[in-house]
Amino acid sequence: MPRRFVMVVVIVFVVLGLGGVVLERVIGTPGAANVIPSPPTTIATTPTSSPYAILGLSRLDRRAPSFVLTDQRGQPWSLSQARGRVVILAFYNRDCNDICPVLGSELAITLRLLGSHANQVDVVIVNTDPTAASIVRDPLALSVPKLASRANVIFLNGSLAVLNSVWTHYGVEVRVASAPAPVIHSDELYVIDSRGVLRDLITPFANESRAGVESLSAATRLHFGAALAEVAGSLLR
Repeated sequence: MPRRFVMVVVIVFVVLGLGGVVLERVIGTPGAANVIPSPPTTIATTPTSSPYAILGLSRLDRRAPSFVLTDQRGQPWSLSQARGRVVILAFYNRDCNDICPVLGSELAITLRLLGSHANQVDVVIVNTDPTAASIVRDPLALSVPKLASRANVIFLNGSLAVLNSVWTHYGVEVRVASAPAPVIHSDELYVIDSRGVLRDLITPFANESRAGVESLSAATRLHFGAALAEVAGSLLR
């Protein structure tokens, strides 16, 4: 039996046993259709009625689930470490092959527009790729959107069991399929206040090609980043 197949089966049963997000793997077979098709092309529109409308923002008011993962420097990082600071919590792939180029650039815009207040905000990104759970000191998730030089931007990774727990608690759905989009996940972004309370749920978006490449116009990314800066900044007042 091929080793790759055995590994995939182990991953699937581990996750199913955890009772959290179901991961599915389709072994590519020439001439066979994928059980999980690649996502269809989507067209994003830019709402104009409110600066918050573009965020798809939902107000929350509950304690943020705690967790401990490992940052890009190999150090343990827990949500409790950020107490007293505003946290923007995002989810995307370590190797930046999903919404990362779009959302990462929006996060960079947000930090730039916060100006001197940015030093009171942590941007925390949790890996969503179960096939890339190893720790990398300079992950593409940070270097591609030019976030790597910021000390207050943390990329977190860990074992599949711990990642799955975080995904489950924060409503992130992850599926593993075949090419062209090996890992498919839902896009959630949270703003957590200095007391550790989930204040806002935000829905990132992008245009996705049939090849699974996600993009968004510079104007829309600026609009999104500015609105996010306003939301985060309002919690610093």
